Amino acid sequence: MNELQVVKLRDNIREKYGLNVEGLIDPASPRKSILFWFDNYNRGNGPVFSIRPSGLKRHVVSLKFGPYAADCIEHIKKISTQESYAIAYAFVEQLVEKFNVKLNGNPIENDWKIDAFFNIEVTRTNLKQDDFECISDSVELVMVPLMAAIAELIGYDEVGQNDRDKEGELKQSLITKRERNPRNRLLCLSIHGAICFVCKLDPKSIYGSDLGSVLEIHHIEPLSEIEEARIYNPRTDLVPLCPNCHRAIHKRKPAYKPNELKDMLIK
Repeated sequence: MNELQVVKLRDNIREKYGLNVEGLIDPASPRKSILFWFDNYNRGNGPVFSIRPSGLKRHVVSLKFGPYAADCIEHIKKISTQESYAIAYAFVEQLVEKFNVKLNGNPIENDWKIDAFFNIEVTRTNLKQDDFECISDSVELVMVPLMAAIAELIGYDEVGQNDRDKEGELKQSLITKRERNPRNRLLCLSIHGAICFVCKLDPKSIYGSDLGSVLEIHHIEPLSEIEEARIYNPRTDLVPLCPNCHRAIHKRKPAYKPNELKDMLIK
């Protein structure tokens, strides 16, 4: 691993997920751990994300707070909501289903809260730990969900807006932006997979991976149809749809439910 590769990882996180981070190879690490942090903090006063080799075939990805992060932690305690914690929990749940996840050395449960001693470690095994592609996969599969979880709690927004309103309280002109939030997309695809929930189209099998996913994120109860703001459960209220199914599902008002549209498919 070299500095140019760290820059490549950083730029990929910024471009694909809207998270502005900085990174470097940890000079204090004998095995070249890589550190990342949000660019509006530094390594001392905010969350720090690291990836390090362990044993012969493991990566350990961790999240902890710097020694001077008291203000950041207090900020999280002040602004974090039931909605933001629900999203953060959902990201971590996806990691628990696939990897060995520990909080302060113990199995993690979904009632955790941020404090000064908060330290999550996620272990990914059976890989070529010094291979750049494997490192890139560990960053994307493990580190980015941790970043997204903490971004929700901090109130971090990739375009510098700090709306913490429940969905539905946003102005009409912002609803599309909210639905296309890269963290909502990442979470939805990690839960349901990168295929259309209705017709099972797998874009990568048709277009390859270079073009990226053409899937769109659909609220099962569209924001435009609710009368008052409500908290969305990211596990049950969002599904990925191909553009055709997404357009078809909105052909009726109220919109079809995904299972209704499934039943309409010509066998």
